[in-house]
Amino acid sequence: MSKTAFRDRVFDQGRLAMSPPRLHPPLDPVLQLLLLLARLELDDAQSQAARALCQRITDWARVTHEARQRFILPVVYRHLRLLEAEGLSQDQWRDMKRDCLAVIQHNLFMSAAQRQLRDELLVPLGIPHLFFKGPSLAARYYDDPGLRFCRDIDVLVSPEQLVGLLQAAVDRGYTPYMPKGLGRDPGGLAFAANVHRVVSLLSPQGAPIEIHQQIDGSRMLYATGALLDDAEQHTLDGTPMAVMPTAELFVYACLHHTRHHWSHLHWLMDIDAIQRHASFDPEAVKACAMRRRLGTTLEASLELYRVLSTPGPWDEATISRNGRDLLGACLTALQGGWEEEMALRKTRMSKDFAFAWQASRRHRLHGRMQGILKFLLPTYADYHRWPLPRRWQWVYRLSRPIRKTYSRITTGRRRP
Repeated sequence: MSKTAFRDRVFDQGRLAMSPPRLHPPLDPVLQLLLLLARLELDDAQSQAARALCQRITDWARVTHEARQRFILPVVYRHLRLLEAEGLSQDQWRDMKRDCLAVIQHNLFMSAAQRQLRDELLVPLGIPHLFFKGPSLAARYYDDPGLRFCRDIDVLVSPEQLVGLLQAAVDRGYTPYMPKGLGRDPGGLAFAANVHRVVSLLSPQGAPIEIHQQIDGSRMLYATGALLDDAEQHTLDGTPMAVMPTAELFVYACLHHTRHHWSHLHWLMDIDAIQRHASFDPEAVKACAMRRRLGTTLEASLELYRVLSTPGPWDEATISRNGRDLLGACLTALQGGWEEEMALRKTRMSKDFAFAWQASRRHRLHGRMQGILKFLLPTYADYHRWPLPRRWQWVYRLSRPIRKTYSRITTGRRRP
């Protein structure tokens, strides 16, 4: 099956809803343009539509601001230059270019921090690892890695080696960042590694690094050891980097971006970039999704990508129910900003899934159980508030429910 046919099939595979379509507030020309430009290349129809949208825009400073906020400013600038967009003054072109150069400079900084982490810690300590998202994704799948804004570095390591890595990193000048209040003491680092799936550090130069011991919240979708065993080597500026195979990364990206309601447009650009890459195999991607039981997530994500390849308005009656869910969440986050994105997070079905249709019955039950256990299980905040030696840390499992219950009662009393 060709890559184009693979993308087109999602309309036939999705179930059309029997209920009337849910309409969304119309997008203004600025947001329509950004959605259309969130891809590496434009075909003739997309270029024509983009030029028509440019003619309707009067506030180009807002275009720059929104593109920067949505993490796609460099690719927007490139497209506008190629389109020879009219309406921008020389000062506006200059300001946009200046902001693009700042993004590119930041991306180079993040790439250097990734190499430093690998060369000074991961390799010397012999820690199996893989990088995913961020600089490694940009370097492998983008024709120009500087186009992809990288907010942080994500690296997966085995749980058994996380504590040793954290301690070695602190000794090398890395600063604990998250969970909140995490310090440099070995006891606190060990406790955080035991109760949190992700621990964040700042490099000596200030680059944020998320160290994962599991990439899914339920621990039912991915086995860390298997992912590390299957990692591939990709050379980044002469340095071999352990990364996910393309099919695995694509399916995981669909899962991750859907969990976050496609609230950032560089995620849409990721899906576009990976599909254009020579290593992208539609059949391998589909097989991987089926193996992970993420087929519906993959189909809905590809449908969203296809729908947003035109500026709209879209005939929602022709979009599957799942596709409309993703489209609605994406547009809601795009129009509502940070506050709306945070509100959407509260509606998630579980730690891994934003929508019930993504999960099997087993996963849905597990998600409900996780919601109950979250009230009972300790976090680093418990240790930070009341540090206990390891032999006494079982006390947190008793004290936390009592403290949380008391907190809810007293908070309720203070409400008017």
